[in-house]
Amino acid sequence: MLTDYLYRLYPLQRARLWWSVMRPMPKSVFDRQPFDNASGVQEVTDLFRAVDKPSLSKWPETDHKNRSEALFEKFGFRLSVKPSTLSGAGNGVYLNGTRDKDQIVSVYPGTMYLPSEPLLFASLRNRYILKCVDGVYVDGKNTGLSARIHRSLHKRDNWPGAIVTSDDTWLTVYPRNPLAVGQIVNNNRFANVRYQEIDIPGDFPLELRKYIPNLYLSDQSIESNWRLVALIATRRIENEELFSTYFECVY
Repeated sequence: MLTDYLYRLYPLQRARLWWSVMRPMPKSVFDRQPFDNASGVQEVTDLFRAVDKPSLSKWPETDHKNRSEALFEKFGFRLSVKPSTLSGAGNGVYLNGTRDKDQIVSVYPGTMYLPSEPLLFASLRNRYILKCVDGVYVDGKNTGLSARIHRSLHKRDNWPGAIVTSDDTWLTVYPRNPLAVGQIVNNNRFANVRYQEIDIPGDFPLELRKYIPNLYLSDQSIESNWRLVALIATRRIENEELFSTYFECVY
């Protein structure tokens, strides 16, 4: 495994090699996928409103199921996590129902690091770090140091009595936002989804912010743009496992 090889290197070597691996692969402007950010924000808003149902149960499993069913009733699809069809790949994400090309099927949760912020320790043995084209990293690992950092930041931003501005239940088996499982999607050369960054504006509905499964390492005002990475269908998807291509830039 690449991560095992990195772990055996001296720290300076590790940092240099990790940087070379994480640097985005060059793409020409002709390879970039056209995307309208305003339309993406509206689609995120509509999807989040679909799952914004009062909790019908104190049990996370039942609550997750209820929100997934609400998503299915409104948009005709739901997501589930179970063993992948790829041998040795662990769990994968499956779409039940249909989703057309260029529609959002999932979101990638995690802690966001600006290019100038330290990430080395959290990156060790970590296969869940996504890099956007502008150098922003999204750490979607839900265990170990990455999980502890995210929970700490969530408490920092969401103290008792404050408006909840992010969701940390993606760290559990039953996330409140059933779309927040994009980090589990496996790599395959026959990908049916691609990564797309969406900049959520400061006027995004306050009542829906509790479903955003991302927050920044540095303290950010909710009036600022908020990064969200979506997984978008590259073709019509119907009752199948989701696959992405890891070795590409996130635009």
